[in-house]
Amino acid sequence: MDIEDLIFPRGFFVAPPPFDDTAPGDCYLQSIEGVAFKVLRHVLINSSRYFERLFEDLPPSGPDGPPKLHMDEDASTLHALLITLYPVHEDATKIDIEHTLKLVERQDKYNIPYTAMMFFISNVMWTNAQKARDGPIDGVIGLYSVAWRFSFEMEGQLFSRHLHGIDLNNGKVVDDLVRHSGSVKAYTALYDLRRRRETALDDIIEALEPRKHFCPAHSASDTMFFAFVSVMKNAARKALLAPWPKVNEEGAILFLGLQSEDESRAVAWCSSCYAGADRVKLSGRLRKAVEKYPQDIAM
Repeated sequence: MDIEDLIFPRGFFVAPPPFDDTAPGDCYLQSIEGVAFKVLRHVLINSSRYFERLFEDLPPSGPDGPPKLHMDEDASTLHALLITLYPVHEDATKIDIEHTLKLVERQDKYNIPYTAMMFFISNVMWTNAQKARDGPIDGVIGLYSVAWRFSFEMEGQLFSRHLHGIDLNNGKVVDDLVRHSGSVKAYTALYDLRRRRETALDDIIEALEPRKHFCPAHSASDTMFFAFVSVMKNAARKALLAPWPKVNEEGAILFLGLQSEDESRAVAWCSSCYAGADRVKLSGRLRKAVEKYPQDIAM
């Protein structure tokens, strides 16, 4: 066993084809964990000036096999780099957003050509956009940042639908967002969306006609009335966090969680309020208001 195998346990990551030991190659690039990727020097030299300089004085393969170069990258990031530079149809979507972001940050360091990077990012954007239409996705802040950085407007708007619940006052979230996107505008676009959504809450509440359907006890004074309107707004904020909120038939009250089997959303509510309301009509009004409610950023 190679002494490096003892120092760097490699069980958690195995170099996949076309970078494994059976692949053609005249050099190994080794990650900080000790994972060795077998590569062809001329392929990387033709793809990046960084490797042209790196391989300049590297000796040819000897009796013990190809020479080995130690890279200051973890295995997943090194794999992402090689996928981007190698002319192979390797699935870029196997690279998670964490290591995609690392690769983006290292584009200048490794002289990654713009066309090669865009091809890699395009695959990441397309695949995750499909997932985002079906439900929650991992790493959505990073995906939104990359979409903004590389001007994928449609994908950026799509990912922004999944960011309604993030804390825009969290310093780390803001710093990471600006750093990965390369622009403070990525943050201000989300902040503007949050502002527009808050303003549009009035239209959601108006669609439910509270003045008409609150019971006498809760509409007798402005203080009581607006206290219950505040309850409705809080419920609406929670319901509208979904990327594509839907209002089913007769579901206006359930949509807000004012009467719900979901205890995390249900709130205390007067049984007399809305007791005689036409819920089908209310749901239709609410559905139209929700369809107009701001859901994605302007890029």
